[in-house]
Parts: sequence; C-alpha cells; structure tokens
Amino acid sequence: MPAPLYKEVREKLLASITRGAWPTGTALPSEAALALEYGVSVGTLRKAVDELVIEKVLLRQQGRGTFVAAHDVERTLYDFFRIRHADGVSRFPEVETISLRRQAVDAETAAQLQLPAGAKVVRIINRLGIAGVPVVLDEVFLPATRFEGLTLEIFRQRPDTIYHLYQHRFGVNVLRGEERIRACRAGAREARLLAISRSAPMLEVERLSFTYYDVPVEWRRSRVHTAEHYYVSDLG
Repeated sequence: MPAPLYKEVREKLLASITRGAWPTGTALPSEAALALEYGVSVGTLRKAVDELVIEKVLLRQQGRGTFVAAHDVERTLYDFFRIRHADGVSRFPEVETISLRRQAVDAETAAQLQLPAGAKVVRIINRLGIAGVPVVLDEVFLPATRFEGLTLEIFRQRPDTIYHLYQHRFGVNVLRGEERIRACRAGAREARLLAISRSAPMLEVERLSFTYYDVPVEWRRSRVHTAEHYYVSDLG
C-alpha cells in the first residue's frame, strides 16, 4: 500500500532541510509557495509540516511563519535537561568543561554511535552546577568526523548551549534522545569533582541523541548527585 501523499511531502521537506536548503532558524517559504513547488494542495502540505513540527524539526511562530527549529536555552532546559532542585524550580546548569580530547573509539561507544572499529571520537568531560553547587558529571562522546575542528577553546567559548554549538558550527541538529537510568555510587572521580563522599548514591543517566533520519550523533553518560536534586520527566 503506497504511503499517503503528505508523507511523501514530509520526506521531501526533510531532505531539503537536511541538505541545508533552509538553514537553522530561517523561515520556510509560505505554505502556498511550497504546495505549488511540490504540486500538492495546501492541506496536504500543512499535514506534512505538522508532522515535522511535532518532531521538533520545525517551529511555528504565530503571525511570523514556520522556521527550522533552533536550539536555545529554553529548549535545552525543557527538552534535554531534566535535573531539578528539590524546590522544583527549573534552572539552567552552569557548565564547566574539564577536558576535551580525541581518542580511538572503544567497543561500547562504537556500538552506540554506529562507528567502525578504529574510528575516532571526541571525548568531553563536563561538570554541571545548579545555583553554584556541582551536581552532574558528564562524559560525552561525539563522532570525530562530524566535529572536525572542535577544540577545547571553541567548546568553552561557545555563546549559547552545547546543542546550539553542534547545530550552528557543525551542522549537527539534535532532534531527540533516548535515555536509560540506573542507580550507582560515586567513584573517585565523582567524589573529587563534585565534592561528595566516595560511594555516595547517584543516578547514572545514559543518553543517545539522534539527528535527522535517526542517525546517532552523541552518546553521553551523566552521573547525578541526588541528595538535593531529582530527575524529572514530564509525562503530560
């Protein structure tokens, strides 16, 4: 059974966005113009756009039009950063980058990022604080071929969020992530960098993040000190 027409239009729109026909943050042509270009009705075009809005590839702004969605502080805070203080207030983390280096991929990371044996990855260690208190230790792995030229200086001096840097400097748009969570205890590194006792109870959050067409582009392991903080998931 052939796919509905709007699905075909969605694929054409996504292909155009992926190859950079409309850069991040820019507006798409009007629905009437796109419908004419693809030879479909405005209603069919709108259904295709609706799907991409739901997937957060596109963003509608009332009275302004439809834009290729960009990462900013608000999107990161509500879509990707789930750690909240016990008082329930959402606060953007203060990120301190401890190290950034290139290394050969190990078997586990290669499997997660779908990389061949012998490939290189960028490994980044970040310490995240909330209201001045160190709470999270992040270990981030990126495929080196997608992030050519990324240096510690560039990473530390980014003007916006980490995903904004990926998007605007390297053309890597993180659309979604899959997370796994389990209990763990602090090791020597967590104890030293988060100023907590060794063996303190923590959460380990593994996140695999994807770009267009479900291609994995980032794998991270986060160790979270939960004495005064929670992992919050909005099920609404």
